[in-house]
Amino acid sequence: MNTFTSVDDRVLQEVVARARCRLVFIAPGIRLPVATALVRAMSVVPSDSIHLVFDVDAEVCRMGYGDLDFKGMALLQSAAAKHDLTVNHQPGIRIGLVIADDTTLIYSPTPELIEAESRQPDKPNAIFLKAALPEQLAKACAMGDEKHGTLEVGKDPIKPAMIEAVKRDLKEYPPKEFNVARIERVFNSRLHYVELRIEDYRLTSRSISLNPKLFGVKDEEVVRRLTNRYHLFSETEALTVEIPAFSKEAVELPLKPKEKFGPRSIDGERKRIKERFIMEAGDFGLIILRKDVAEFEQELIVLEAKIKAYKVAVQAIIKSRTDDIIAELLAALGETLKSNPPDHWRSRFATQRPTTQDIERLFEAEVRSEVERVNTDFEPRVFHAFKDVTYKTFKDEKFRELLEDRFGKTAVETILSEHDAAPEQKAKKQSIG
Repeated sequence: MNTFTSVDDRVLQEVVARARCRLVFIAPGIRLPVATALVRAMSVVPSDSIHLVFDVDAEVCRMGYGDLDFKGMALLQSAAAKHDLTVNHQPGIRIGLVIADDTTLIYSPTPELIEAESRQPDKPNAIFLKAALPEQLAKACAMGDEKHGTLEVGKDPIKPAMIEAVKRDLKEYPPKEFNVARIERVFNSRLHYVELRIEDYRLTSRSISLNPKLFGVKDEEVVRRLTNRYHLFSETEALTVEIPAFSKEAVELPLKPKEKFGPRSIDGERKRIKERFIMEAGDFGLIILRKDVAEFEQELIVLEAKIKAYKVAVQAIIKSRTDDIIAELLAALGETLKSNPPDHWRSRFATQRPTTQDIERLFEAEVRSEVERVNTDFEPRVFHAFKDVTYKTFKDEKFRELLEDRFGKTAVETILSEHDAAPEQKAKKQSIG
């Protein structure tokens, strides 16, 4: 075996089977075939020269480092008890180590949630050493003269309660099937669902609330249930303002001419961005290629900068229009208010009937604060979010047809063929040197 080599469960079984004098096995989890090999080794290797360490944790199982049903661990526990051994726990262990006599194998365990095990020698995941065990490593694994006195990992035995707790966790929150998860991983490296909204930027929706008592309503129950709103801008009025020019990095360019900007500009920018980056997938929603995400988000940053400048300009206009808005309303309501003033105004004018000045003063006090509230509440914003595409969607024929129509059949078939992370070629069976 080469120094840099590829290791899977089959290789681990072969290495373990060669142990005669000492055996160390450290890994996040274990599967039944390797556990069976370790059980056989217990009948050959002296019990005081065996050290077994794993991480008993539900996430280890979800990641695919070991059996989901704990059959391998149960077999090990049972056999260890017969040989007066313990199977030990090391939280968070994510490396693999096998010491079988003078053979040392240091490897990276394969999380099957992420990728399938590789048997290709040109994809090494391990270092194979055939030499005397370094003293430092021997002591750390209880294989030195002081045995457990110098042990660094796996100091605590795995208790049955720990395994039962993990089983309950997995039952409540079961892991995905590994092949499904790998398919999703590959597709999500290419595609995302995307949600894009631009909210509260239309001025025609801005309105102030007017107290029904201003219209002569006296009944308190009717007042409570009645809503009167006055729109600050007409439906045909699309407020366009001048804002600074911005670079592609959303930096203001003061030397460049200002540009006219308004709700129609925002609609146009949204349409342009959607056409450039987003695929309409019918009932499935909106899809974006992952490779386009960074550029898409940068476009949104520029749009947000423009909308922020638009917001500042509009707020200034609303503020400047407050007197005009009050005048518009007074022209429509002044005579009614003078002849039939609201009851809550009666203690605020000195004469028997309110004067024109009284009406103007009291109405302005009541309406101005409401106009100013609308001014400060004008907060247009851009919202976007990404969501992973599910396995169920991948398998949908209509979804695949949409992808093929967008990207071409060959490109989609290439993505689908990669669903197992990297299809394994048939490799010659490796032998242990």
